[in-house]
This record gives sequence, C-alpha cells and structure tokens, in this order.
Amino acid sequence: MSRYLRPILWSVGAVAVAGALAWLLMVSPHVRYRHLRVVGAERAEATHLRHLADLPLGDPLVLLDLDRAASGAERHPWVASVEVRRSFPDTVVLQVREREPVAILQLDGLYLVDASGEPFVRAVAGDLDHPYLTGVSPSLAAEQPEVARRVVREGLAWLGVLQDKGGIAESAISELHFSQQSGYTIILRNGGEVLLGFADRERASRLAQLARNGLDLNRPHRVDLASDRLAVVTPL
Repeated sequence: MSRYLRPILWSVGAVAVAGALAWLLMVSPHVRYRHLRVVGAERAEATHLRHLADLPLGDPLVLLDLDRAASGAERHPWVASVEVRRSFPDTVVLQVREREPVAILQLDGLYLVDASGEPFVRAVAGDLDHPYLTGVSPSLAAEQPEVARRVVREGLAWLGVLQDKGGIAESAISELHFSQQSGYTIILRNGGEVLLGFADRERASRLAQLARNGLDLNRPHRVDLASDRLAVVTPL
C-alpha cells in the first residue's frame, strides 16, 4: 500500500467510526433515555423528583440537559443539592443530598430548619423531635426577613455552643426562645431555664464550670448567664 494512501485510508476509517458512534449515540433507539434512578433520597419521593427534573423520555441520552435537570430537582424542599450523570445505555442517575433538619421554627406554623438557618418545609408528625426556636414573629419574618434569618442563625449557633462547651445534650433542650428585650433563653425538657442574653457565646462555658462545681442540670434550675461577670443559679 502506498505510503500516501495509508493516511487517507486512516482518515476515512476514523470518519466512518466517528459517524457510526454518532449514529449510535444520537440516532440509535438503544441509547435513549428510558429510566431515572434516584440515589440518596429518603424524604424526597422519586416520582416528584422525576417530575421536577423534567427529562424528555425517549430523547438521546447524550443530548439531555443535565444541568437543567439538576436545577429542577433542587426545587424540591427536601433537596439540598443534586448531581446528575448518564448511565449508558438508557438511564439517568440523580445523586441527591437531602437537607438535615436541626431545629423547628415557630412562625405561623412549625417549620423545619436546616443548619444554614433556612426554614424549608412545614413540620409534620414524626419531624418534631428537635429543639424549638420561638420568639420570631411572622411579621418580623415578613417585614425584615434578613433580621429574622440572623436571629435564627444566632439561635442555632447558641445551640451548638451549648452542646460543645456547655455540656447540655440536644436531647435535653426543649426550646430556644428569643426576646428582643432580653435575648436568648434555653428551656430544658425538665423545666429548667438558662438565660443567655444577646452576645458572647463564651458564656456557655460557665455552664460546664458550674456543673464541675456541683450544679445538677438534671434538676430544674434557673441559670442566668446574661451578666458579663457572674452566673446566678436559682432552684425551681
């Protein structure tokens, strides 16, 4: 075979292979979207996610707009993020990361709140085993939403600090109440109260010190940490 002819034949062959591959991926009925597989979703139903992803059944798998499908699926209130990938010959896979509720916000109803402080869905029976955040009025949320979000985020930060530095388990906390006059107050499941005030979350470490000095928070007390210099403990 002529050395001049060999490159031409290679080029023709490459074009033929590319054409066959293009036909296989775009025209062949065997490489078309037929199935949606959802991975990682427990609260978000697959049928709802399929509707939100809105992928045209029967379209060539390689032509599907996966970014649009991900954006659609992320409209589900339980979905934090979605990764979408093709699985040849006929399947799209939605890898779902769901929101994790950390508290319940009382507004005009009860709403689950994630770690970012955003209420994302109404709470129903079975979702209620979380600390309650109260004191944020519906009018504040409607008229000053950023202020309301800040109040919620600060409240979640207090909950985290109380568990990390204050020695109070999440299971012991019933409610975190916010007051525009006095700040945050923790209400324990046994009826005890811990007044935290507005600022300086390092005050929570005083609880651990009080416990080391004999304070038993398993019994109801009113602990006032709002002062900068001292803690006042009153049995209830």
